[in-house]
Amino acid sequence: MRGEKLFKNTVVGVLSQAISALTAAVVHLVFIRFMIKEYLGAKSLFSNILDFLSLAELGIGLVLVYSMYQPIAEKNERKLIALTQFYRKAYHLIAAMVFGSGLCLMPFLSFFIDNMEKVPHAQVIFFLYLVSSASSYLFVYKQSILNADQKIYIPHLFSMVFSIIQCVLQIIVLVSGSPYRFFYYLIVQTVLVVFKNFLLTRTAEKLYPFLNSKEKILLTKDEKKAIYKNVFAMFNHRVGAVVLGSTDNLLISKFIGIIYCGFYGNFKMIVNLMTAFISQFFNAMLSSVGNMSALESKDTVYKTFKYLHFLSFWLYTFSTVAFIELANPVLMQVLVLMGVEDVQSYGFTFPTILMIGLNFYVIGIRKVPLTFKEAMGLLWYDRYKPLVEAVINVVVSIAAIRSMGIAGIFFGTIFSMVVTSLWVEPLVLFRHGLKRSMGEFWAKECLYLAFSGGMIAITHYADVWLVEDTLRLTGWPEILAKLGVCILLPNALTALCFCRMKDFRELFGAIGHIVFKKSKPIPVEAEG
Repeated sequence: MRGEKLFKNTVVGVLSQAISALTAAVVHLVFIRFMIKEYLGAKSLFSNILDFLSLAELGIGLVLVYSMYQPIAEKNERKLIALTQFYRKAYHLIAAMVFGSGLCLMPFLSFFIDNMEKVPHAQVIFFLYLVSSASSYLFVYKQSILNADQKIYIPHLFSMVFSIIQCVLQIIVLVSGSPYRFFYYLIVQTVLVVFKNFLLTRTAEKLYPFLNSKEKILLTKDEKKAIYKNVFAMFNHRVGAVVLGSTDNLLISKFIGIIYCGFYGNFKMIVNLMTAFISQFFNAMLSSVGNMSALESKDTVYKTFKYLHFLSFWLYTFSTVAFIELANPVLMQVLVLMGVEDVQSYGFTFPTILMIGLNFYVIGIRKVPLTFKEAMGLLWYDRYKPLVEAVINVVVSIAAIRSMGIAGIFFGTIFSMVVTSLWVEPLVLFRHGLKRSMGEFWAKECLYLAFSGGMIAITHYADVWLVEDTLRLTGWPEILAKLGVCILLPNALTALCFCRMKDFRELFGAIGHIVFKKSKPIPVEAEG
């Protein structure tokens, strides 16, 4: 049953995220075509500022899902009702805190924007972003049971439909020529977010009618204490995640210029497209891992961890290579097709593209250890790590801007992850979750890192020598030739070098069982 649910969640999740990411990319390109560069920069900047305000959420959503694993496995409806009622109050308070914090921040927007007068109606635009963000918390508390019960495909189906609707309506608004089209663009986004969450809540109530109970059921003091403890730990993790993901645009706007926030947003769009395809497997896996850790032995969990760790290495190596080689030429050609003038000004230098790609890679190879750690509820043990990581990130990024420019901002992010998360997260997982030696993990991790670096270097050399210097291709022929090199070279070498490894065989064995015998659980032998 777990394999069947994982299969359904993964397939629907990949399809949903593919459609969501593609529709977002289309809207983004239309935005570039019809709106001024300053608005493009404000769009990226304000989204990042709201990410900081979302720290008020404290990571409660993940703690709620984790809290539900055990009562779902035990079919303890009263405990689920108590958790839902508790989190309803929490989310309504969060919505008020986000909205209030945003209102207090509005008078100080000029601190983040160089030449704020170049962004017409900046405060009104920020206010609309604020309303959209705060309203998203009003109806989410009952939806968490869908994720905890391995039915994440249901939210994905809703997201798929609403992404298409939002794409169509926002494009109509952007091409309308109205001087207020940016305002209408944000209003469409806000209304659809609220309506989608409302419908998802109603769906959860129909699937789990006991959630409609009017009886007030309180959590015990010990249960609340455990939740507060996990929320405190998760808040620290949220701080680290937001600083890693959202300070880039703040630093670019402050030290480089708000226009470059928009330019970076173009490459971030490409990263988001890749992440949409890859991350869905791991998002679907989260609830399955939580269920597995509650019911199965640690040997079974560890066996699954090993081949998923190998899968993440393979996927993120290929994706990083493709991004580094193709991001600039693909973006340039798409902008030409969109009729954008001066497309070369939207590009970044190779060192900057390399830093963005490596940032994506490091985040990616952390995915499996982090997913297992979170699914097993091991949030407390590295609660201060994100704060140290955040400080290192900001300090190193600001210092590196002087010598490396924009690339220095991403270098700071990579450096902070390497010296903290890359080794602390696996340490917590193995010491407190899997309870076993890390020798095998570190041997493979070092091998994977070295191999990925080699693939980046070899593929780049092959593209420069074959496509640029020998064939001298440009435009779409250059893109197609480089795409061929990126698909064949790293994947063929990975398969050739690792095909005899046990994790390689177990991975494809598990995939085969899920796809062709999905009514059975993933077969995993326990290690002695």
